[in-house]
Amino acid sequence: MLLNIFRPYMFTGLHILAWVLLGYIQLFYIPLTWNIMLPDIFWIWQTIVLFFMIVIFYYNAKIIVPKTIIKDKIGPFLLLVLLVIFLMQLIAFFYNYNTDLRNKLALILGFKKYRSNFFDNYVFTLTLLVLGISTSWAMLQHWQKAAQHKQKLEQDKTMAELSMLKAQINPHFFFNSLNSIYSLTYSNIEDSRNALHTLSSMMRYLLYSTEGERTTLLKEVEFLKNFIALMRLRTNSKLTIVTDIPEKLHDFPIVPMLFLPLVENAFKHGVNATDKSEIIIIIRQTGNDIELEVENTYFEKTNIPSSEGGIGLTNTKRRLQLIYPDKHVINAGITENGKYKINLQITLEQ
Repeated sequence: MLLNIFRPYMFTGLHILAWVLLGYIQLFYIPLTWNIMLPDIFWIWQTIVLFFMIVIFYYNAKIIVPKTIIKDKIGPFLLLVLLVIFLMQLIAFFYNYNTDLRNKLALILGFKKYRSNFFDNYVFTLTLLVLGISTSWAMLQHWQKAAQHKQKLEQDKTMAELSMLKAQINPHFFFNSLNSIYSLTYSNIEDSRNALHTLSSMMRYLLYSTEGERTTLLKEVEFLKNFIALMRLRTNSKLTIVTDIPEKLHDFPIVPMLFLPLVENAFKHGVNATDKSEIIIIIRQTGNDIELEVENTYFEKTNIPSSEGGIGLTNTKRRLQLIYPDKHVINAGITENGKYKINLQITLEQ
């Protein structure tokens, strides 16, 4: 936070420092190493050159480059660069014409005469150097802003997709749960009351604990336990539910409603009204690695097309790609013993 506040001041300070160092080295330090007395008109000229180099640097970076190169107008850029070089040579010519600086320096340095009074090689070289650095800096700034803008668009897109996916999951879950409780009221009033109480605590979790983009692993697992308890109330004697969920887990931030679709998928496609079926739910944790394994009885006519193409599993895979792109592994398929198994491993961070 503080870095963002002071960033503009740091940026300005670095520019001032760079110009002070460049001005000292290029315009003052080198002449002083000659160990000769130089006329005042020389120091005035050096100061004038430094001033114009600063003007050229920022004029090129802030006006010329944005209006030419960034808009793919190379021809106008080259013309403007040539114009800047010409103007600097013109300024150098008029200064020398009025002060005779070059001939005076030639006498002091022991030269007969400067090669040309119309072309200043020193000013030409320095102008090209400043224009080159300025253009590179301006393009770098443009590319950084473009990259930041692209990243912001990607983040906004990701957030929008996550909101949409989460909105799809919640109604999907409640629709199934309310149907289950409704059917339960015909057979066992007490169990239906317990189911409503469990569902209310789950709704409270969804309303107050999943408002942000992260919840906690402990709350997410507790929510999963409530869901399993709710599903136990509505299942018949032909379904066996086996769970292995540690009582103590090390808490980490996690995306809400991430485990539910995988477990719900097993109840939706792994249960048959007439045949015996089994659902096994296992959670393991090693450090900051969390693993969810869900295995259910495979019924060929109902399992694969729906489970692989259903909203729940499809959305979960999409959310994992968006939030944990390089920190998750998810595998799903038929096991050797003829059951359908989904295994999800995620590396969580504090």
